[in-house]
Amino acid sequence: MSRNPPAEQVEHVEKLVSSEQAIAEDERESEAPEISILLHISDSDARVELLIQAYERALDSNRRSGELIFILDGPHGRVLESLERAQARDARIKILALQGGGNGESIAYTAALEHARGRYLITVGDYLQIDPKELSLHLATLEAGSDLVCSWRSPRVDPILNRLQSRFFNWFLRRVAKMPLHDLNCGFRSMRREVLEEISVYGDQFRFLPIMAVRRGFTVSEVKVKHLEERGKTGFFGLGVYLRRLLDIVAVTFLTRFTQKPLRFFGIIGVFLILLGTLLALPPIYQRIFHEATLLNRPIVLMGVVLITFGFQCIGFGLVGEIIIFTRAKSLKDYKVERVVGKYAQESNLKLVPAITVEEIATIKNLFGEHDPRRVFVRHAAPGEHVVFDRYVLAHEDGEIFHLHCWRSMVEEVFKKSGMVLVAERSGKIVGILPYFHIRSIILGRIAVSMPFGVYGGCLADDDEAAKALIATACRESDAEGNRYLELRHKKRWDLPLTTRDLYVTYVTDLPEDPADCLAMIPRKARAECRKGRDMGQLVFEQGVDLKLFYRLFAVNKQALGSPTISLAHLRSIVDKLETEGRVVMHRVSLPGGKCIAAVMSFLIKDRIQPYYSGALKGYEHLGVNNFMYWKLMEWASAKGIAQFDFGRSRVGSGAAKFKKNMGLDATPLYYQYHLCSGSKLPDFHPSNPRLNILRMLWRWVPGPIARFFGGRIFKHLA
Repeated sequence: MSRNPPAEQVEHVEKLVSSEQAIAEDERESEAPEISILLHISDSDARVELLIQAYERALDSNRRSGELIFILDGPHGRVLESLERAQARDARIKILALQGGGNGESIAYTAALEHARGRYLITVGDYLQIDPKELSLHLATLEAGSDLVCSWRSPRVDPILNRLQSRFFNWFLRRVAKMPLHDLNCGFRSMRREVLEEISVYGDQFRFLPIMAVRRGFTVSEVKVKHLEERGKTGFFGLGVYLRRLLDIVAVTFLTRFTQKPLRFFGIIGVFLILLGTLLALPPIYQRIFHEATLLNRPIVLMGVVLITFGFQCIGFGLVGEIIIFTRAKSLKDYKVERVVGKYAQESNLKLVPAITVEEIATIKNLFGEHDPRRVFVRHAAPGEHVVFDRYVLAHEDGEIFHLHCWRSMVEEVFKKSGMVLVAERSGKIVGILPYFHIRSIILGRIAVSMPFGVYGGCLADDDEAAKALIATACRESDAEGNRYLELRHKKRWDLPLTTRDLYVTYVTDLPEDPADCLAMIPRKARAECRKGRDMGQLVFEQGVDLKLFYRLFAVNKQALGSPTISLAHLRSIVDKLETEGRVVMHRVSLPGGKCIAAVMSFLIKDRIQPYYSGALKGYEHLGVNNFMYWKLMEWASAKGIAQFDFGRSRVGSGAAKFKKNMGLDATPLYYQYHLCSGSKLPDFHPSNPRLNILRMLWRWVPGPIARFFGGRIFKHLA
């Protein structure tokens, strides 16, 4: 007689079995290859032996573990026999035979995903369209941070008519889908497996995978590759092919732009049809009502009514779509969360990186070496994280106002272009940031600067490892954008292989606790000038000045130096952004009668004051107005409990540098570092360049109103 085992014994056995299964699964996972190459075979005459040899050699040359998954999508016959013989020799080969034929790439790669074990997926065709050596470029781009890498066949080797058709198709798609890709027809792509797991493709939509990937939040890159061969029809295709392509573009555009708002798509069409129908039908109806004209033999009325009817139907379709979206909104997942940091949810980086070559990636790696991403992780800032970054800046000893969000947002308004912030993290903690802008300047060309309009604002990091990771990423992205150079305005020197310029110095001093001691810290000659303004000129120093008046003083001062000035709108943007956070203060120096003869705008950050913009009228130098103004500013800051006086940047050997030295401040070098792209030279567009002397001299003679009008427009391109 059988007896059932106790429940505890059954539970114990089940735990042992599940534990053994988990161990086996872990062992299989640990042996999983790094790369899965998915080969879609639809040609019964495909030379699979050549494909196996070429891609196994590519894996071995890159020292990567991998597997080759052949998806047979057509008559199997000889191809299947060849693959079975190869599989008997090499365990890296897998064979999937789809039922029937002509299923297409979307179904083939989706089916292969269930059997692929690699974390990187490479999709290729049934012939050597692209040189397999380009696999190294794709892998380098993936490891540099991309999620999906597309190939750009350049130069093309197929007939010119095919090239023209492909060029037109890609041009049209770039305009419609707002995607700067050049070769969507090329099926040689590499991606992280998460891309194909999260994005459902069907029909002929695999060619549009990059568009849907960007829509989902993945980072997409494009690389130039060597084109070996092109198979297929030469010349014009049938009308059905072009029609299918057009319908595919319409479908993808709708799926990527209007799935969450169908009423907008159908509503626009519906409103257009209603308006068109109304315009057609209204004149005859008006004549019938007011002039007793007949509607017989007026088919335009019927056409207008039909168009109006179709218009309302389209709007109805949109409303039905909105109802469906509303009822299923909670179950939809049309987004991608990259990671969560603390209490702040970070959105993924919706960024498409332009074409970059393997040589450029290798150059960056040779300069900075490899950093372990498990130690330092570099990413782009997500919207809404500026509060966290500002907190980091204010806590860092080298944090400047130019690192803060208020300065970046001001620059964004001036340039009408969004800046970027690279963030370095270690174990989930921020260990560095690097804000910078890609700028197209008619004077300097395409450049990248951290930070524009600021004298400081380069890399801010806790250590060399974080700085190296941030700067290496910025250099790679700058090269990908085609910039001439990346300029990093560091206040602290980083020991990195960058070109360093020692053109500028800065002047910082500690302020005394007692404001009355400020005069004593100024050297004797400059102290005499301060007293001259106080005693002989009886000058008055007070807080507050009209912005337009300040701008006139500042513009006159800049023109006297032969330099274009910022625009009044730019100045107002600075004040608006910084004033809300209490980081800007303005002072004026007036004669006893109340006439303002000098003014200064200062920035406040932490326990430091930084006079940044200033101006003074000519003819009052004998009163020592500038010495008086900065002495009084020191007193004001000391009375407010401010500990440091930052006199800002000056060129070595300039008049401003001598003035600051005479005021008793010691010079500290500024370390502006540059990453130059291939063939570029260190920029020499600065006041110390003697070739610009004639331009400065001519600018001094330009009438003031004209100089102010054009000065701001020129200044925008100087960064």
